[in-house]
Amino acid sequence: MKKKVSQSQLILPLLDAIEERGGAAKARDVYDLVADRVNLSAEDRATRITISGHSYNAFEREVRWAQQRAKLQGLLRPAESGLWTLTDKGSSALTKATPGLVVTIFMTDKGAALWGHCEDAVGLLDDESISLIFSSPPYPLLRKKQYGNLDEREYLDWMVRLAETWMPKLAKDSSVVLNLGDAWRRGEPTLSLYQERLLIRFEDELGLNLCQRFAWQNSARLPNPAEWVTIRRVRVKPSLENIFWLSASDNPYADNRQILVPYSDSMKAMLKRGGQEAASRPAGYRMADGAFGNDNGGAIPGNLIVAANTESNSDYIRGVKAAGLPVHPARFPATLPETFIRFLTRPKDLVFEPFGGSLTTAAVAEALDRRWVASECMLEYIQGGQLRFPHAKAA
Repeated sequence: MKKKVSQSQLILPLLDAIEERGGAAKARDVYDLVADRVNLSAEDRATRITISGHSYNAFEREVRWAQQRAKLQGLLRPAESGLWTLTDKGSSALTKATPGLVVTIFMTDKGAALWGHCEDAVGLLDDESISLIFSSPPYPLLRKKQYGNLDEREYLDWMVRLAETWMPKLAKDSSVVLNLGDAWRRGEPTLSLYQERLLIRFEDELGLNLCQRFAWQNSARLPNPAEWVTIRRVRVKPSLENIFWLSASDNPYADNRQILVPYSDSMKAMLKRGGQEAASRPAGYRMADGAFGNDNGGAIPGNLIVAANTESNSDYIRGVKAAGLPVHPARFPATLPETFIRFLTRPKDLVFEPFGGSLTTAAVAEALDRRWVASECMLEYIQGGQLRFPHAKAA
């Protein structure tokens, strides 16, 4: 592999992936999850090596060795039918918040990072105080129930109950923006319709309206699920993720002038000419002479956000590694929260991130002069995210 990831660096992402699978999984069920967590490129994910005449996937071999090291450290134990399960020690590799208890870990002049479950943390916020909730909740696990994880129906119930706790905290002109990725059904090359079902329940049960759909194009995304994309080759690489903008109001605050993009060269030339020449379009619409002749400082963007998620050597990653802390496995590029914070909030407005992760949203809100609150249930992830705030004060 060009990007060398040591077995010791793979242990924590491996434990995290197995926990996501409900605490028990076979090695083949976590390869793609671990690859995502260490930002492995598609090329490195597919690299093969030959040992004693046998060909092996290099990355998968390293994951299996990491599995053995985790076993020797008492973090994993083998179970029946090739399953590996987390031990108590493995489950506590990260310090999880106690349900019902919320602790402020650090503060800045604009925000606070809370260690606690999001259902508990939101209760500390004032009613009608939140202008924007921006978050990427965990995706549902569409697999058999024997490992104890949530199925699709339970996931939907949980998300609706969670969103219900947000409702009294939302300002009258507020927005909720959720990045909801696709979920593939276990053992078959088909997708769940959980996103559509969730949106319908949000509207029917909570009164949340769908304002607009956005798509995030991540050109660097791995070709997952590998079984259907790279092995059997019956599906193409999914490079889009859905982002849904919702609001309890039919008139939430929004101003697309805050997110204008540079004009294309052809538009610049048209502006220089004084606008569009009078002409009829094929559909019968007639363009007036001088149309599109006003320079508004930029073009209104479309609802496709292109942002590669390729962070591998940022200040955040270097800092957490130097501090001996885990790198959060599910980070998104700062472009995503920046787009919606600029678009849907004003300076001093409050942004809430229920699944704080590495505190990317909080750092963007801070830089854009918004107030923020972020909750995260894993203490080490907050401690790592704190490195984004050099002037933070311990609570």
